[in-house]
Amino acid sequence: MRARQYTIILFFLAACAGLSLLSFNGHFNNFGSDQDIPKNGPKHDQIDESYFKEAHFFSVTNKRPALQFQSNELSLSNLDGVVIAFDPNGVIYRYERNGEELEPINFKAKNARTLLNKKEMYLDNDVEINLSNTSLKAQKMTIISNGDVLYANRDVKTFSTIIKTNDQISITAQEAIYRPKDQFFEYINQVEGIIRRKKSYEENISFKADFLTLDAPKSLASMKGNVTFKKDNLEASANSGDIFLENYNKRLKYYALSDDVRLQERLTRSGKPIVRKAFSEKLEGLISDKKIILTGLPKVFQDKDVIKGNRIIIRENVETVEVDDANTSITLENK
Repeated sequence: MRARQYTIILFFLAACAGLSLLSFNGHFNNFGSDQDIPKNGPKHDQIDESYFKEAHFFSVTNKRPALQFQSNELSLSNLDGVVIAFDPNGVIYRYERNGEELEPINFKAKNARTLLNKKEMYLDNDVEINLSNTSLKAQKMTIISNGDVLYANRDVKTFSTIIKTNDQISITAQEAIYRPKDQFFEYINQVEGIIRRKKSYEENISFKADFLTLDAPKSLASMKGNVTFKKDNLEASANSGDIFLENYNKRLKYYALSDDVRLQERLTRSGKPIVRKAFSEKLEGLISDKKIILTGLPKVFQDKDVIKGNRIIIRENVETVEVDDANTSITLENK
């Protein structure tokens, strides 16, 4: 009985030794063959990212240039198409849906993060964007859809030239949205600006508002919220207003204010300065005729005169006031 048990144990040990030897010979015979070369490279973060100094970066879409810039340092992710650049300076190329080339966007900043797959770019610190008739500066900017829309934040400053009129418009705000193809701006929070005419003798105009849109093709600036409008010795405020940039030298309204309009103008009478004040629901200014039209229960206070009517016309820098359907109360100064 005991001899039978020993026999089984010896047989089991011999089988194990044989299998081990066969396995070793199999691996030895296949050493260096293709089956030992991994089909896919190792998956770890060290090979996902490439780093370059003094780099020139190019991106192509449908065999056409999409993005180009140079930077002091650049980090490129091979898996998700994220490009991080320091001190980038470059160009975003834009196209119509039919493939027609649009004006490219030139940019520079301290830092940039580009998502190539989403066609988005995030720029930080001292950002500057330039096109032929517009420059835009901010501390932060997001460019989406390969340049179709730009979102600017913090210390936004723009300088634009309106092609139709050659007006130069400088605007500052806390936020702005710009659509280059449509030449359309939206400005939000603490909006301030100035319009400079092409001829030195033509009046400059400054304005403030909570919200402003600038439609360059229509030559129209529209303002809302705490609107103020100032030119020469005249200042007005309202809750909303428009500036019609094409109408400066036409016998049409150049600016219009509405909703709680307040006007103040400084005049001189016999060498003595006086202040003319007016209140109405609507104001229209015709710069070519030096005329202001007040409607909506207007009132004019001129020195000690109080003038009321359905429609009042004020001539700039002139004491004369025209009144329709007058209901006027005049107090004469005693001599």
